[in-house]
Amino acid sequence: MASLEDFVVPRSALTFQTMSEASADIDQLSPAQLAGLLEAVIDHHARSLLEEGALSIVSITMDMSGESEIAGALQFASRIDRKTRTLIFASGVAKQNDRHLLKATVVFRIH
Repeated sequence: MASLEDFVVPRSALTFQTMSEASADIDQLSPAQLAGLLEAVIDHHARSLLEEGALSIVSITMDMSGESEIAGALQFASRIDRKTRTLIFASGVAKQNDRHLLKATVVFRIH
């Protein structure tokens, strides 16, 4: 059986400019790590809407549109599409040098 390496998502590399926008300057990321960072930005934005309670992910969909380059800052942006009493529908994109790399849609349940 092949051994697997540890999987680390460098969330501490994110710098938030606003509640819905962040950037990171990381040399190389796997698509799964990029997806983890985008999910963290969307989660951060959704949590900023809560007055009380907690969130859990009901559904998450990721669509890759390109691979990251070896170097260059990554930009992340999220938006809240709709918020109800029990759900938040959100989406986000990850870009590098104005190229779309990844799009995500997330549904959160408010507890």
